Amino acid sequence: MLAVAAGCAAPTDHTTSDGVDSTADELRGPGAAATDARSPEMGNDLRVLKTSKITMAQGIAEAAKLGPVIEAKFELNDDKELSLSLYPTSQPITVDAQRQEFKELAGDPTKAPFKGNVEVFADQEHLTRSARDLTLLQLSTKSLAQAVAEVPASAGFVFWAIPTMRAGRAGVGVYSAQGKAQQYRFIDGGGSHAHALLHLGTGPGAKATDQRVPELGTNLSVLKTAKIEMSAALAEAEEHHGATIEAKYEIGDDGKLSLSIYPVGKGIATDSERNTFFELAGDPTKTYFAPSKTEFKVPDAEHLTRSSRDLTLVQAAGFSLRSAVTSAEHAIPGGFVYWAIPTIRDTRAGYGVYVLGTDGKSHYLFIS
Repeated sequence: MLAVAAGCAAPTDHTTSDGVDSTADELRGPGAAATDARSPEMGNDLRVLKTSKITMAQGIAEAAKLGPVIEAKFELNDDKELSLSLYPTSQPITVDAQRQEFKELAGDPTKAPFKGNVEVFADQEHLTRSARDLTLLQLSTKSLAQAVAEVPASAGFVFWAIPTMRAGRAGVGVYSAQGKAQQYRFIDGGGSHAHALLHLGTGPGAKATDQRVPELGTNLSVLKTAKIEMSAALAEAEEHHGATIEAKYEIGDDGKLSLSIYPVGKGIATDSERNTFFELAGDPTKTYFAPSKTEFKVPDAEHLTRSSRDLTLVQAAGFSLRSAVTSAEHAIPGGFVYWAIPTIRDTRAGYGVYVLGTDGKSHYLFIS
């Protein structure tokens, strides 16, 4: 756990427990290890926090009456007044982002009892941000409340608790205040360190963390009509459109075989809130694969939250979709990869990959 105080003299060695070298900036925040551009919006005088009549832990407990809380922060509102914002979800924390409704409970923490207004998110910024928050907590063994509870009382008043990532590890970035000074901590989520290629039969079984399954019907022989393999299609797509986060063969609305590939517009290193998401879709049975390109935007919450989850998992996995597809091809020689989706298993980020083997049967691999 990283625990460094703002305003103190910089020690000679800033190496943290995760092996990442910090800088002087990290006395106030995550520094060069930051995986998003978010920072507290508290102005220049943190002493305003002393006017709050509710702690972060109490606020999370209050919002938890609406659902599991995935983000919490004190901030100054448009009128420069102290506000407390909490993000509860509509479903249990184990339910994937695509099936969640994301909300904000916001109110005045200087009044007791705390009463907030609830808003359901429909904008792209908050949908993608919330999907990322949820996914990072799913990669953790600790809830937001448990992460906040790990901050010692000596650190002061906790005013910011946001799921984040550090060196590929999911956790929570927490700011606390002592007078005018602030401290930043990265609370590691305690997720699995394991890496493996698991052959799990015909599907993920009871440990599936979403409800997605291939949409190819019962006759997989239709895949034999494809004239391009997934690895080749990904190589071509990435050459012209950048990094990809999902790929699948499926039967389209017209009843014909289709290949869909999801590239991101601003690279894998950019978090989902600041990224753009696309679908390349085309006919893989033609000699030349020439997909059309569509950008996902509101009101398409389904694809935005799904893509945000995909990107977050790719970032946490630490290796590309294309690498996972290549690994699957090597694991089942002569097989045809027809589905490659980022997923979670036992708090591990990885890829769920379906392969049609030379035996005519479907094989499911989890690659982390």
